[in-house]
Amino acid sequence: MSQEFDDISRLVGSSARPASTAQSPRLGGKTLIPERGISISGIGSTYYETGAGRPLLLLHGASPGGILDARLSWIWQLHGLSDRFRVIALDQLQFGGTDDPTPGKYINRLGRVDHVIAFLEAMDLKQITLVGHSEGSFVAARVAIVRPDLVSKVVLLTSSAVSPPIGPEPFGDGRDDAWLNAATMAYDYTGPMPSEEEYVRRGPIAHGADPYEAELEEYRRIAYRRPATRGKWEVRKHLPLEETDMRRYIQLQQEYIFPCIDHLYGKTMLIWSANDATVAPQRGWRLAKMIENSEFHLLKAAHMIQRDQSEAVNWLIGHFSLTGGASPYL
Repeated sequence: MSQEFDDISRLVGSSARPASTAQSPRLGGKTLIPERGISISGIGSTYYETGAGRPLLLLHGASPGGILDARLSWIWQLHGLSDRFRVIALDQLQFGGTDDPTPGKYINRLGRVDHVIAFLEAMDLKQITLVGHSEGSFVAARVAIVRPDLVSKVVLLTSSAVSPPIGPEPFGDGRDDAWLNAATMAYDYTGPMPSEEEYVRRGPIAHGADPYEAELEEYRRIAYRRPATRGKWEVRKHLPLEETDMRRYIQLQQEYIFPCIDHLYGKTMLIWSANDATVAPQRGWRLAKMIENSEFHLLKAAHMIQRDQSEAVNWLIGHFSLTGGASPYL
């Protein structure tokens, strides 16, 4: 690995109306993070909010079968950043408690952008820090590109959905074979839907000891039992080829992100996983070099970096949001 890459952990220069909030469930005397509802252009949308102060909006990625909501994806930040910030996590289209406006038809990451913009407008959120993980990073970057009035800072966490190949465009070369093979195996959504107990025990974010494990178990059950969950699983068993062929999957960022990369007018921070075979660190480094006003951090983590390195991720996001630079070199 080159000396250049050894240094990558350092600096690289609506007509919406609020709906009622459901009563918060309790677990062992502890109040769980409640679901909140809002109508976005007639689409019932679910979000989760904790804390007070400068707002952060968190955008989750996708998951096998779509048994996921923003609370499951961001519990470590909803708790860990709420002492300093107003932390908001949105269920994007076809995820969690948000309505599905196109039953039976998949909505890709580009198709989720307008919904996020309408949510920001409905919540009167402006010049916020927008954080995306995995496919949520594509959405975050695209929102910041087309609506810079709404976003002042962007944080992108480990994402194949927004990063370039390692080799030269338009696709790459043999250096991309390893992550291509890993991604093809990891993102096979064709299997049967697990039972509730299988999902709760081996959920997509389950791992070792976690201070929020009991809370996460309850959230997994809520996500699994949503009436629309089985239909969403079936949609993901029949994804279009451009979502399953990794060589075609990156065409969206080649068309909608890279040509407009200089429209990321605010500051951008990339936090990348060193141990995610599906998103090689070199891809994140290439993306960082494409974004003029950016910094890059590499952490020892798998794909769910916001879980595996929650304390580091929370510190980086918090300091970056407050100061505009998490690196001591700024």
